[in-house]
Amino acid sequence: MKYQMLRATPGDGYDRIQWFDGRRFTHTIRANDPVTALTVLPGERTRKPGKWKGQRPYHGHYWCAGSRTSVFHESMAEYAGMMLIDHLYDIVRVDAQPMFMTFADGTVHYPDYLAREADGTAHVIDIHPRALTTEASDLAFANTARVCEVLGWRFTLIDQLSDIVRMNLEMMGRYRHHRYTPIAAIEEHILLTAKANESFGDLRRALATDMPGELMPFLFHLMWRRELTFDLTRAFTEHTPLTAS
Repeated sequence: MKYQMLRATPGDGYDRIQWFDGRRFTHTIRANDPVTALTVLPGERTRKPGKWKGQRPYHGHYWCAGSRTSVFHESMAEYAGMMLIDHLYDIVRVDAQPMFMTFADGTVHYPDYLAREADGTAHVIDIHPRALTTEASDLAFANTARVCEVLGWRFTLIDQLSDIVRMNLEMMGRYRHHRYTPIAAIEEHILLTAKANESFGDLRRALATDMPGELMPFLFHLMWRRELTFDLTRAFTEHTPLTAS
């Protein structure tokens, strides 16, 4: 396939998706068939934001525990949003700025992320603070949600995360790496103990060993993996209830 740039198509009544493969060749499909949509496998970012002196958005990379890859983020809002998705869903692949969508009405949109979940579900994620939302961005998100519904894809718009949710994610996220995965016997011990000790404080004390904090990294890793769950929207304390799956 000949290399070409991504171009918006006219508003001719069709929704389209364009993306680059690993060799930066362009692929285009009409976004009306779930089977054809299985071919959407981005290999390069379709949009690469520039950098300039004094810019406020912080560019960087988030290490995704699900895909075990570093994923580009354009702002700290995207970093936090990607961390939430990584925690809540079983992600096995994620691509930043994965595709260029042209809608039937002629408007266009670059979604922030396309993730693939363990069960094969495609998951489009947009992260856009509510305070910065305009009528144009609202229309883009509505069109994206509509196309995702047609294709059988999941769509998530993250437009607000409280400081409490961010702090809870960062608390667990320190232990998201697979190096903190407990062996089967320790995992079983923690989960069984959690069923008899409902609060975090009670569980922490029940898990105490001769080595202070020995099992805590494993405990937080199981919380990250949702083997132990709690209310993300409330401040985490010694009294926070934990529920074993």
